[in-house]
Amino acid sequence: MEKTKILKEISRDIIALGSPIFFVFILIRVSIAQDQVYLSQFIFAGILFLVLMFLLKSSIYSGLGLIALIFTSIFYNYLPYTIFGSLVYIGLIFSLIYLKKDKKEIFKGILFGLVSSTIGYYLVDFIFS
Repeated sequence: MEKTKILKEISRDIIALGSPIFFVFILIRVSIAQDQVYLSQFIFAGILFLVLMFLLKSSIYSGLGLIALIFTSIFYNYLPYTIFGSLVYIGLIFSLIYLKKDKKEIFKGILFGLVSSTIGYYLVDFIFS
């Protein structure tokens, strides 16, 4: 295989970690822990992100990927996992850029993912406390 084709395949594989299917997969894993507050935060952040994404057009991969990174890092509370996840997420962003996705949409996805995670975390925590 030629180098460009391999790089495109790897990039698409990395981007899949920010896909809706992978997001649902993580939610199912989290539901096994039976922590309703944490699961609610995760779900609320995802729904809020999707609303923002559809209204203001952003990258679903950079947004859901960031939400997945933030909440799985909180869930596992293990620094090596957070470091590894952060490196993979950076790879996801570079993959989106390499595949020539709109940089403005990538940035908005990151921003909306961060905003959604923050609101989801604090709002659900406030409601349950």
